[in-house]
Amino acid sequence: MRYGTTIFAEACGDHTKPHVVFVHGFACAGIVFDKLFSLPDFQQNLFLVRYDARGHARSGQPTNEESYFSARYAEDFDAVCEAFSLDKPFFAGWSLAGAIAADLCAAHNPVHISGIIWLGALPYMGDILPIVATPPVPSFTPGICTPSTSSEALSQRIKFCHALVAPHRLPSIPFADMCSWVGAATHLLPECASLLISRTHDAARSKEEGKKGLPLCIIHGADDIQISGKDVIEQMEPQFKDCEAHLLPGIGHILFWEDPEKVAGIIQKFVARVTAGE
Repeated sequence: MRYGTTIFAEACGDHTKPHVVFVHGFACAGIVFDKLFSLPDFQQNLFLVRYDARGHARSGQPTNEESYFSARYAEDFDAVCEAFSLDKPFFAGWSLAGAIAADLCAAHNPVHISGIIWLGALPYMGDILPIVATPPVPSFTPGICTPSTSSEALSQRIKFCHALVAPHRLPSIPFADMCSWVGAATHLLPECASLLISRTHDAARSKEEGKKGLPLCIIHGADDIQISGKDVIEQMEPQFKDCEAHLLPGIGHILFWEDPEKVAGIIQKFVARVTAGE
């Protein structure tokens, strides 16, 4: 708990191996990583931690603006690292959680992470959003943040979850998985949603760390209909001295669910490369 906000976290894998902390995106929960975390090789080669971000799911849901300041996000991450005795872990942020990397860099100099892994991620809050966000994204906001009826609140969350996968995959999504995603989305209060997406922070420090050599791995689905991977790579690759980018064909926004083996393989190779060079 930090400043009265409880953070739910859990872990699996081998603690003697490199540590990686995963954070889910907007209106979701740590359960989205179930398929990825269940891979035997992934558990054998890494120590995997995930937590529900503040405002979401099993973590606390404060409704005051101060609870969503940049420093609070860094404190949540630090609390999780302390709880699991993590040693300079890698940060893996999916979707909106990609922006937490900027919070971590702003809070610590030098940074307390070994590298950044962006999974279909928004790099930071602010001016980059209209560059990398696709047209459907703004259409979800009113129904989730300021719904006029309960029916609108639910229907927009369902539409949002449908947009997590590549369009051609939607008909084959198991109903249980979709219910899990929608269920997590319904745990997000409209007040929290508004505060989450309107928060600000300074991304200058993350770019500074990037130029100094903080390793970055961008993994994005080429068929992502929420955030454009091509634009993320174009905007951020020049900002990081040590950057590798992977654009996966036929894969959508929830890439680690659509092809967990592929994503796990990329993450393990990136972590191995970085730790070998330390």
